[in-house]
Amino acid sequence: MVLALAAAVVAFGVAPARADGDPASDILLIDNVFLTYSVDVSTAAKTALQQEVAKLNHSGFRVKVAVIADPADLGAVPSLFGKPQLYAKFLGTEISFQYTNRLLVVMPNGFGFWRRGKSIVREKKILAAVKVKQGGDGLAYSAVNALKALSKPRKR
Repeated sequence: MVLALAAAVVAFGVAPARADGDPASDILLIDNVFLTYSVDVSTAAKTALQQEVAKLNHSGFRVKVAVIADPADLGAVPSLFGKPQLYAKFLGTEISFQYTNRLLVVMPNGFGFWRRGKSIVREKKILAAVKVKQGGDGLAYSAVNALKALSKPRKR
């Protein structure tokens, strides 16, 4: 019994150790959305974002989203606040042992996007045209708008 308990402690301790102290990397290993801890997000905004992500993932457009409102949301890497593209690459790399598809980061000053091994030129162009709204709800709804823009079929 003691050996089984010790094995369980070791097994459950591995994922957080890999995450290097940023909360989003811990949450996104088990969920598709990380929402800011430092700013309030209404139930309606949270639900809208979660439903959009679920709808896209169900349709085959695999995506995870991190909504970062404050340096405190970044845990051990607050220096990446205000650098959404750099943080998207950092976060994507952190979770890449389990997830390698689309990752959208929204911060008050813009979006970041990552997709391991794929060009993201198109996505960065699309995201540059999406306005980021401020506050917890604004960031969540901005993420919804960005996802809708990113998931539109390409014009040929």
